[in-house]
Amino acid sequence: MILKAAQLTILVKDQEEAKQFYTERLGFVVISDMDFGQGSRYLAVAPRESNETLFELVKAETSDQLALIGKQSANQVLVMFETDDIEGDYFEMKGRGVVFHGEPAIVPGGKGVGFEDLYSNQFDLFQAE
Repeated sequence: MILKAAQLTILVKDQEEAKQFYTERLGFVVISDMDFGQGSRYLAVAPRESNETLFELVKAETSDQLALIGKQSANQVLVMFETDDIEGDYFEMKGRGVVFHGEPAIVPGGKGVGFEDLYSNQFDLFQAE
């Protein structure tokens, strides 16, 4: 029986640039950063150290992978992040330069707002009622 989602892969152009964005702008923490040599690096981040799902930032190598950067979810929301303070997170992240698609608004089940990462991957920030 499947118990949970453990990891999601996000293709990036540059792992250092992506690491900086996810940690400095979104406030994530680095869970693992291991260099296996010959350009192979495992880099995983998460909103908190105790988060059950990790986000592996994988450097795109092939032309097919490069073409998918920012489009892995076909311009739909790749991940919805839950928060307990949507307005506070919105203003904090916006102040760090995160691009939002509007302001927090009433959506089914609570409040939400869309935003994007440095490669235009689409995310939602959501606070339940």
